[in-house]
Amino acid sequence: MRVESSLLLAAVLTAGLLAFTPALTRAQAPSASASPASSAAPAAAKAAAVNTKDFAFAPATITVAVGDKVTFKNSDSVAHTVTADDKSFDSGNMDQNATWSYVFAKAGTYKYTCAYHSYMHGTVVVK
Repeated sequence: MRVESSLLLAAVLTAGLLAFTPALTRAQAPSASASPASSAAPAAAKAAAVNTKDFAFAPATITVAVGDKVTFKNSDSVAHTVTADDKSFDSGNMDQNATWSYVFAKAGTYKYTCAYHSYMHGTVVVK
């Protein structure tokens, strides 16, 4: 009886160990189809800048990637706006040294003007 109990206990322990080992191995070893974390992470957004000086946007045209943030600064002594021709964005009134930022979430060409000075034009190209 003692030998049978020992054999039964050994069988139960072995079965438990075998059932546990594959799970442990899967948790510790990544599968061959797993992608590296760096390739799954989205690219970091970049920052770009447009300055308003002498009643002009500089640069007049800027190219950025989808998701990039563009910061507009008014370096003139009078107020300006950054207003999209299609009304998709509008900075509102920007006094001297004010800044305003916008993240461009979709590809396209965005033309904008100053609502106070209609001869001031700029373009953001988003690729």
